[in-house]
Amino acid sequence: VDPMEDTARKLASVGPIRAGARVLDICTGLAYTAVAAHNKGGRVTTIELDRAMTEMCRMNPHSRELFGGQIRQLYGNAADVVPTFPDASFDRIIHDPPTFALAGELFSGEFYGHLRRILAPKGRLYHYIGDPASKSAGNVAKGVVTRLKQAGFGGVAIDYNAHGIIAAHG
Repeated sequence: VDPMEDTARKLASVGPIRAGARVLDICTGLAYTAVAAHNKGGRVTTIELDRAMTEMCRMNPHSRELFGGQIRQLYGNAADVVPTFPDASFDRIIHDPPTFALAGELFSGEFYGHLRRILAPKGRLYHYIGDPASKSAGNVAKGVVTRLKQAGFGGVAIDYNAHGIIAAHG
């Protein structure tokens, strides 16, 4: 799947992003998700740990809108930044972390509790995990589903097409 199709699947999974929807993109990467959510009318905030990724975005024509002044960019470990947001700050959260081995704190029950707290009632979360049909991602998916439910999310389900897990505020 090419990056644009992958992005479209993620956004479709998290549900409609209407004009003015408050969207949090965790782990910005090349900013495809942030840009696409912005183009759908979302008011997007991104969190990125590595400023080198931002420099890569500057060189990528598909990432240019990240620098148009309409997308709020924050830097730091999402595990430290997310707890600073007020309750119900976002209508949609797209969580696209590195692997569990590299960023286990972004897969923790404590972190998921913060995500639920900052998600507005009727809000939706998309959590990328990789191909849930693969053995490694499948094992991660089981743990993520369990911890999201323990954090109070409802409607937790694996989206095989978007390679992630969706959940509602609960």
